[in-house]
Amino acid sequence: MESDITKIINVFSKFLDQNTVKISKLQSIEDILDLPVYSYKFLDKKTAKILKDVFDISSIESASKLDREDPFNILKEIDSTKDPIKAAELQEQLEEKIELLKEKYPDIESTLKKVITISSIISAIGEEKASFEPDSQKVVVIGLDNAGKSAILSQFGGRLGINDLKALKPTKGVERKHIKAEGSDIDLFLWDLGGQVQYRNKYVKNPENYFLKTDLLIYVIDVQDPDRFPKSFEYFEEVLKILKILEEEPFVMIYIHKYDPDLKGEPEVLLNIELLKDNLNQLLNEYGYDYEAYLTSIYSLITNEPQFSRYIKDVMRSTDSLTNPTLKKVEGLGKTLEETMNAVIRLSESISKQINDLDSRLRAIESGAFQIAQSGVPISIQSPNQAGRPGDSRMKVLDELKQLFDKKRKIDLS
Repeated sequence: MESDITKIINVFSKFLDQNTVKISKLQSIEDILDLPVYSYKFLDKKTAKILKDVFDISSIESASKLDREDPFNILKEIDSTKDPIKAAELQEQLEEKIELLKEKYPDIESTLKKVITISSIISAIGEEKASFEPDSQKVVVIGLDNAGKSAILSQFGGRLGINDLKALKPTKGVERKHIKAEGSDIDLFLWDLGGQVQYRNKYVKNPENYFLKTDLLIYVIDVQDPDRFPKSFEYFEEVLKILKILEEEPFVMIYIHKYDPDLKGEPEVLLNIELLKDNLNQLLNEYGYDYEAYLTSIYSLITNEPQFSRYIKDVMRSTDSLTNPTLKKVEGLGKTLEETMNAVIRLSESISKQINDLDSRLRAIESGAFQIAQSGVPISIQSPNQAGRPGDSRMKVLDELKQLFDKKRKIDLS
């Protein structure tokens, strides 16, 4: 248990001002909870004094007891009185006080929410209410219900030969799996978060149970459901806010899903894609996250051009300092996914080669048939004892065409 406590302290030390706090002196969760609230590096002493004077917050533990959804709720509490007029007057005065406080200190609400959130997480871990993962990569998959998250993961598992992923069904609640593929470096915790509204509210209300120590965030949105774009963006932004508060810097992948082959030429779908790209770019730039976006379908899990694989390999070959936090995140992720991407590259190259071969053979057949027709030379009629019977040449051509189309059909269905 001691090693677990050390890991927890190391994780939360990133929120603490190491000029104020001696991290090496912290031996337990209680030691962190007893720290003064100004021990947070994102909180200066002036703001800490406001929290003490106005909200009566002096320690991390006292901050953990406040309402993170409505941090000003404590100011709205008034002594019970039998006089309803007096109670209404007191309530009005408190509301005015809160508005003046927000006006004078514009960042006070967001700062207070962060203080309460981080403090609550520390307290929850101390009470063993929050989960804490081992040192495997953590992948969190989010999106609305029916966006296709589980279908993507199932297809992904099929390519990898991972039965746990191939068997995934539409998620209700949280589907949490430890994925460790035999014969590869893949070792990760996969969190498939169900997208129904009751579950989404739960994730946002208790973020420490879902988003702490996230290495890769996969966001899936259904391109065929434009009516739900605003709701999906709202949920995605809530998750980005949580990650920002937790000071997590995961690599973000966007899957614009259900971009099926029969829809690729439809103007409405193309407009939807442009709308998604603009909104996602604006949102992720606002929160300062780097990301990659892909058009996906259950018929083609990853696009033919292996851009994602090249990106991962470029990062792994990078000469940047190993102290770069983004590089640290992606380095481990790259190791787990490199083998998968190489397999996809080989599959893509194989399909491309077969299609090119089919195309060349079809062109040769078409060219030969055209030349015979243009020459005007009749096809000779052979006797039964000759090499072939009447129509053999045509039958050979038809047989070859049939074989080619059969191969093409198999490729299309694979």
